[in-house]
Amino acid sequence: MSLTSGIDSSHSLGVNLFRFPHPFMEDTPRSLLEIRMCALSAAIREKADWHIKFRDEKIRANWAGEIRGQLTDNMINYVMTELEAYATLRDEITGIEPSPYERIWRSDRLIPSALKAELLSAIAPLESVPDAEKDWHPGSDGKVLDLVHSSLYPIVYGRTISTSGELVQPRDDDAFDGGIEPTFTSERFQWLPSDFDVADDGTVSLRSPYINNVHPDDYAALEKVILKVLERAVPMFEWVLSDLARERQLPTRMDLKGRKFLGCISEDGQELRPKDEETAAIEAEARALAGADYGQQYEYNLRLLQDWYGNQQQTWPDSKPAYDGGLDEEKKTVSLRGKTLQVIVKAANIVLTPGNPKYAGGKWHVKTIVSTFIYYYDSTVSAIRMGLTGPCILILGMGHHSGDRCVQEVVKVITKEDRCIAFPNFYQHLVSPFRLAYPTRLGHRKIVLFLLVDPLITIPSASVVAPQQASRTRRTVAGTALWKRLPVELQDMIMGYADPMTLEQAKAYREELMAERTKTFVETVDEQRFGHEFNMWCYTARIY
Repeated sequence: MSLTSGIDSSHSLGVNLFRFPHPFMEDTPRSLLEIRMCALSAAIREKADWHIKFRDEKIRANWAGEIRGQLTDNMINYVMTELEAYATLRDEITGIEPSPYERIWRSDRLIPSALKAELLSAIAPLESVPDAEKDWHPGSDGKVLDLVHSSLYPIVYGRTISTSGELVQPRDDDAFDGGIEPTFTSERFQWLPSDFDVADDGTVSLRSPYINNVHPDDYAALEKVILKVLERAVPMFEWVLSDLARERQLPTRMDLKGRKFLGCISEDGQELRPKDEETAAIEAEARALAGADYGQQYEYNLRLLQDWYGNQQQTWPDSKPAYDGGLDEEKKTVSLRGKTLQVIVKAANIVLTPGNPKYAGGKWHVKTIVSTFIYYYDSTVSAIRMGLTGPCILILGMGHHSGDRCVQEVVKVITKEDRCIAFPNFYQHLVSPFRLAYPTRLGHRKIVLFLLVDPLITIPSASVVAPQQASRTRRTVAGTALWKRLPVELQDMIMGYADPMTLEQAKAYREELMAERTKTFVETVDEQRFGHEFNMWCYTARIY
């Protein structure tokens, strides 16, 4: 018996992939100078009507003057000439445009004001429940109010029952896990997505009977709004998936001068590295200083090698003199129209008060989905940035020191009211600390998230798992004529056999799920994938 909703997971997406890239794959990193160029491009494109203003030579000259001294003339000119390509990729109707950081897409006008008003109205009943019923996220110090949360009433393997009467069990076939080590997958829990059909005209409908934790009777208006917002999000998911399906990263902006990787060079134009006799002298001095202690030899050798680099005359790398293409590789090659998507829905408010005015920020985390879409629909707090990092296959002196985490923070995305962001699960992400904009007033940040399951696979969803909430089960049967005729004792006996999940049980499972996720997955993934130490003993070249 299949528990995969009858969805064709091949989906005919037109991609030559077994699975979309996930956090257990790596990128070749960008140099620090190129990341700084990206930051300049991002700052320019935070300006209102940047796609119009950049065509004015005087305005471009002012922008260049503000950054001169921090980047070379080549780098500044490259960024300015690259803006035309970014403007071409921008959708004037939806406002969807690529970030200067790879695979990240955004829009500040994706959700019309009328739809935003619908969302605010539809979600208000979840916000206005009695204080005793409000679901404050565990460990958030009463600052994160969960309205729709994926860790509440999840699939509990060996306990959750499918609509066919079978217990849901974890899958163990290679086609499902895509070669991901068992260490990084749960044999206890799974978030419960719903299935959504995307029509050929782009409209979205709910295939599953329900969205987890959104009761269709109590919150019918919210369910309808979720469909409308998801419909707007689908094109952004298509862009992210198209980026993931691309066979290679976008070309570097830097001038490699014929080399495979960027690096400092000596005055004669050769790669900067010690000669054999210099290396031998460094190793001999390290042995003399450390004696037979090999650990100390390593440290002395590293320190002496770094001193050697610091004493050399170096020619710093530069970018190409002007934009010469590359963004033409940004093409929407994946269409989700006519497909069925599995999406996990979340909604939460971060609430600050004059007595509790600061949010300390989150932890670096990554989810077992392919892409995240976030809509920041209401905010009365200070500007917030979300950091994104990716694991790297090669770090050669890119601001890293021996023992540092072998990752690259590619961007701090500004998140503000009305902004929508979509990014791949390829990256870790973290919400930076923020505080009340007005210390004497209440403040909040309201978000809706869609977590897209890899469309090349299919997992158990609300199509094959009946609602697990005990209150909902009792409420459903209580309206039947036969149920009303049964004695209370018999009703309780039947409910016991049905074994729905009480709120207390669901919260206990959530605590267990979160503990497993933090200890077993977040910390393990951070240590084994995003936390590999940079080893200067092995890598001695520098990239800036």
